[in-house]
Amino acid sequence: MKKQRVIIIKNPRLRRVRNELRSLWKSWLDDIENSLWDEFWDTAGRGDSSEASRKLSELHLLETKSICTCIHCGRSDKDMIYTCDWEQWLCIECNSKRVYFNNLRNGLEMGKSELNEFLVRLEKSIKINHGGSKCNGYKNSKKILNKMGITEEIQKNLYELLHYYGGHCDCDILINASLRMAEGNLI
Repeated sequence: MKKQRVIIIKNPRLRRVRNELRSLWKSWLDDIENSLWDEFWDTAGRGDSSEASRKLSELHLLETKSICTCIHCGRSDKDMIYTCDWEQWLCIECNSKRVYFNNLRNGLEMGKSELNEFLVRLEKSIKINHGGSKCNGYKNSKKILNKMGITEEIQKNLYELLHYYGGHCDCDILINASLRMAEGNLI
């Protein structure tokens, strides 16, 4: 599709029918997926599992591109909107968040070079211990942003954006948010 489409069903009976059809479709996909996995494991011993693997990939693509499930939250009982830039269906709530955070990202008064500098400084300032060490929240990142001269308002917007990208603390900023920001061409 080339244009954004919104599908909203207001009638409760029609919603119930829609949800039941989506549930039925999901059950059908699950059955096919289970049989493909059985085929995959049966043929894997012979080294001929590429056909089953290809079919599984096609099935997964079919599921993620359909209107039946929100690609972001996975809900199937919501009204959906087709987004042209993602070329996928999202529920109205997830699309509202997507638009909000796109606007927040575009309005962020920090350039790519400043964000890269921040991430490099943050990486140098903390040692990530994956053994369950105590989290210090945003302690180091706040110090770094203050030293860089970033105002409180910009910091607030940056932390909100980082939280959306999975950066719930300094460690998560480096592990999750920096990768997702790079994927979104923010850094």
